[in-house]
Amino acid sequence: MRLTPPEPPELLPATATAERRVQLALWASGESVWEWQAATGQVRVDAAEGPDAPFGGVALGMSLDEFLGRAHPDDMPAMRLAWQLHLRGAHPDIDVSFRIPDANGRVRWLRVRGRALERDSQGRARHVLGTLKDVTAQRDAEESLRLMAHAFSSTRDAMAVIDPQWLVLEVNEALVRLAGEDSGLMPGSDLRQWLQIDDSVLAQVLTDGMWRSERAMRVDEAGSTVPVEVSITAVLASDGRRHCYLVALHDLRQQRQTEARLQRMAMVDDLTGLPNRLAAQFRIDEALAVPQPQFGILFIDLDGFKEINDSYGHEHGDQILALVGQRLRKSLPEDAFLARWGSDEFLVVLAPGSGDTEVRASAQVVLAALAGRFDVGLHEVRITPTIGAVLAPQDGTDFSVLLRKADSAMYAGKERGRNCLVFFDGSLDGDAQRRVRMTSLLRIDTDRNGFRFVAQPKVDASGRPVGAELLMRWTTEAFGSVSPVEFIPLAEKVGLIQLMGRHAAHAAAQLAAACAELGHALPVAVNLSPKQLLQPGLDGLLLHACRRYNVKPAMLELELTESALVHNMDIVTPMLHRLRSHGFSLALDDFGTGYSSLSYLRHLPFDKVKIDRSFVMDIERDPAASRLLESIVQLCKVLGMRTVAEGVETAQQLAALTAMGVDEFQGYHFARPMPVDDWLAMLRASGGSGPRLPLQGGVLS
Repeated sequence: MRLTPPEPPELLPATATAERRVQLALWASGESVWEWQAATGQVRVDAAEGPDAPFGGVALGMSLDEFLGRAHPDDMPAMRLAWQLHLRGAHPDIDVSFRIPDANGRVRWLRVRGRALERDSQGRARHVLGTLKDVTAQRDAEESLRLMAHAFSSTRDAMAVIDPQWLVLEVNEALVRLAGEDSGLMPGSDLRQWLQIDDSVLAQVLTDGMWRSERAMRVDEAGSTVPVEVSITAVLASDGRRHCYLVALHDLRQQRQTEARLQRMAMVDDLTGLPNRLAAQFRIDEALAVPQPQFGILFIDLDGFKEINDSYGHEHGDQILALVGQRLRKSLPEDAFLARWGSDEFLVVLAPGSGDTEVRASAQVVLAALAGRFDVGLHEVRITPTIGAVLAPQDGTDFSVLLRKADSAMYAGKERGRNCLVFFDGSLDGDAQRRVRMTSLLRIDTDRNGFRFVAQPKVDASGRPVGAELLMRWTTEAFGSVSPVEFIPLAEKVGLIQLMGRHAAHAAAQLAAACAELGHALPVAVNLSPKQLLQPGLDGLLLHACRRYNVKPAMLELELTESALVHNMDIVTPMLHRLRSHGFSLALDDFGTGYSSLSYLRHLPFDKVKIDRSFVMDIERDPAASRLLESIVQLCKVLGMRTVAEGVETAQQLAALTAMGVDEFQGYHFARPMPVDDWLAMLRASGGSGPRLPLQGGVLS
């Protein structure tokens, strides 16, 4: 179009007014005029002027081929066909659009329209007049509308266009499917009949430009609804006035189902199918949040479960945990909430109103349910639970406080022999804090080997040393000297015992090497815990200690108690035979304190049997104990095993034991446990013959 309009008609002579009015109208519409005459074969284009003009201004004498050649190659066939049809009279007019590059190399759309003013006798056009208009913006707008319409109709989200009275102007297929094919939702419907929404929402959209929220949408005549996320946007007209609203509805059903599945996964233990720790916390928090009668909580720990995992593998351990969950679920009352707390721990929350009596009854149910055997592959395993109990809100009104106290009570049950119920009382709080602090210190000292070792000599009937037992001692600033009876079980519970055993093995090998350097080939005994025996690389660890200090395995005597054998014979037996084949000496410690020691003497490769001090204490006053002990000594001789009597404190005990044929002795009658350096100093002072310990209550000469 022209850059400047033609002169207004009122300023022109009257004869030119009509022509100028036409020019002015063409200018206002953005159209240019073109003309073609057959006589000249030329096209005259009264084109728009300016840098964007498609023909670069007025063009005179342009041939038809040149005119048509301006079109894009893809559009040229259609252009030529339209011209030919019209020129031959096959079509009443010309109306075609085509693309041409402008002066700046951009592609623009032009619309050519025209009609023949004169034809010859054969109907062929002689004179054609028409208009030419740049329709690029119109085409772009139409394409945008087409894309918007396609997006509106094909999007998976349900959409509708409404007027300010909530009447539907347009609706897409997704919304019809969401509302239901027979719902009657169509243009002219009031959207509020299906969507639960306030009339005031549109006013808020006018203020904010957009509104989003979750609502319920009716999907059938019965009133069923589905959750949807609703977004409403104001749509502006070209004059800037809001005249309609675009409503988008996103179906949230699948999202809700996914959230429900995820929540269930977060609240359920995969292995047992029981509620998990998080679910248990929610349950207890809910119970504590409202005033209600007291209720009991039982914290259950399976005794020795780690050894089962180590012995049979985690797959079988998982099978046992699943069976434990099934047994407990079947045995406990329906109103009791059972959860797996973690690893081998379970939690029971009893119904409101439960007290001491209900807790004890439930504990008996748990003990009975787990008393039977568990079949793991070809093995039979027995498990005992230790139970700590608290009552809420007496013992606390906070979840973490209640669980800490229940754990303290459970731990007290472990110390009292396991397989029992212990209620929390105030004295256990101090024990729990002590245990936490002690565990932290034990970890530190285990990492840096912050232990000291003492040696307690073993002697023959004449008082001459035949070896020594290496004992671990632990002293802290916070607790002073801590008894092995306390810190060894703690180390086993928190998984430190294997590293502590490594420290002890290396200390024993080092002591044996030091004795050999002084000319005394005296074996050094070291205790092995039950968990050490389940360590696959135990023999390699012990052999490494021997190589490091250049001592033979025979110089280390490995002592293990009957408790190390009770549940793990099929794992322990091959390990003991491997240790024996390497040359290590094996001793059964604390003999007589268990229930099936004689079977161990028959089947396991022990070299020595250490008779528990309880037998030794009774031989002077209990003839039956004396006869039993004598029988044990004779049995060991028949089996080719040496015997060691522990806890010898008097000359009378020594005389009786010697008469029975006991081979070695250990106790305060000869010597108390002494620092390793003192033991070596005594050996050094005695020369090659070896010292003789006086039978005078442990006073060394």
